[in-house]
Amino acid sequence: MTTIPKNPTSAEHVLLGELTVKTRKGKRRLKKAECEALIQMLAVKAAPEDFDIHSLIPRGSFLERIARHFDDTDISYALPIMHVVMTAASYLTQNGASLRVPGVGEILPTLWMIGLAPSGSSKTLAPEEIDRIFSRGESSAVTRLATGCTDAQWIVELHSNNGAFWFQDEVGKTFKSILTEANYRRIKPWCLDAYSHKTIANRLKSEKTKLVIDRPYFSFHGLSVDETWRDDVDLGSMLDGFCQRFGYYVAVPRNDTDIFDHFLYFEGAAVERHREALAGIWDALCRQEGACEPYTLNNEVLPFLRAWWTSLRESWGQSALPKSFIRRIGFAVLRYLMVLHFLLGKSRRPIDLETADLATRYAEYHFLSALHVVQQYDRAKTSRIQVVADAGTRVSAAGKPVTGREVSRALSKQQRAQFEKGEIAEILSVLNQIEAMPGLFDATSDARQKSSAIQGRRDEIQARLLLNERKRNERRLRELRRGQVDMSATCQDRETYDDLEANVVQFHLPMTGTD
Repeated sequence: MTTIPKNPTSAEHVLLGELTVKTRKGKRRLKKAECEALIQMLAVKAAPEDFDIHSLIPRGSFLERIARHFDDTDISYALPIMHVVMTAASYLTQNGASLRVPGVGEILPTLWMIGLAPSGSSKTLAPEEIDRIFSRGESSAVTRLATGCTDAQWIVELHSNNGAFWFQDEVGKTFKSILTEANYRRIKPWCLDAYSHKTIANRLKSEKTKLVIDRPYFSFHGLSVDETWRDDVDLGSMLDGFCQRFGYYVAVPRNDTDIFDHFLYFEGAAVERHREALAGIWDALCRQEGACEPYTLNNEVLPFLRAWWTSLRESWGQSALPKSFIRRIGFAVLRYLMVLHFLLGKSRRPIDLETADLATRYAEYHFLSALHVVQQYDRAKTSRIQVVADAGTRVSAAGKPVTGREVSRALSKQQRAQFEKGEIAEILSVLNQIEAMPGLFDATSDARQKSSAIQGRRDEIQARLLLNERKRNERRLRELRRGQVDMSATCQDRETYDDLEANVVQFHLPMTGTD
């Protein structure tokens, strides 16, 4: 039986440990806690439909219009949608937007994201098309950091363009250089400090004084081939502080079309009109009142987010995803609030529950994606555990006792050859110990139940919001385009506009966890 590598780190032990481990005295069985951690980390798999990005695209919004622009392609909607989000984050960052939370301080919309897509999924073409659209408008272009720099060049580039947008294609290869090559190795500690806006410095050979960046910050969007990510970034690096600073999203292939439906992308005279229209909306969003000023929260947002966070204990608290990922993704919700409020055309108003709820949906998408990335490091062992679980389900459905002997009989000869004597019974024992954990090996269940303090109440609210969502968002975009908001309007006119602009559904969530 394969055993874990020599001198494993604790993370590798948990993730890659088989059912035996080497000791100085020989092999031993994994302890109960070790088995449970192993099963949890490797067993709860997200189905492709869990990555449906449509739940992140409000109807009638600018994001929906962007998605429709990609309808006549086989490109995953996640790629253009996330690039719009990241470009918006960088635009707001570079033009002075921020959010101040009492006791926390000033928060910048500096999102750091990595997208993973299958090979041949046009992951480069999608952001290029978004850039092509935005460049047609009149709004100021987003400043970008140069790529491919050594560490000495990188800090000079950031010093000259602090706050810029770092867009990195083939980010797995870039991270491999940063983590393994001498000419790039200082980028990692500098990024760790830049994440928290701590001062970074470097003394150049040609300079007598240090080059100092007092408050470094930037937005980051990287793209990589899903299948090769684990070949470029090893498990130890994935689980240390560097890679955990980034949010991840998985751009799964669309199920409504494939490459053979589309010989050319963005073909026909109508495409140019669509690009011009989208560029006009982007300009209107950039010109909206309050877009690049300090954002505020209404009184309901922080209680809502606290309740959402507490509710994660029942879903993600028992999952395989390391808590450090959960914590950083959770904090990124505060950065998302500004970006999504801007994209919804509501910058002049305090951030509300509609925006906060959308931000939590993005966070849960990143939870799923990060778990997917972590689990890619041991597909073979996952499949062996899954084989036993599936056979156990068949045995149980046939009315037989789920024992090692019966499960073994339910396997094919080839499947049985994967296991040593007693190993099937050991796996079953662990599965039985944690069988109450929702979602294990059950494609129809949901181990990541929708996070909320009061699920029934939130479902009702969301249904009512969706009823008016398209109408509300389309009206906002029309009014932004037409410039109907006159800053010199009378107080009465302004109050009338505020009534129209307010959320169609007003509600208060009880935050005690009970109705």
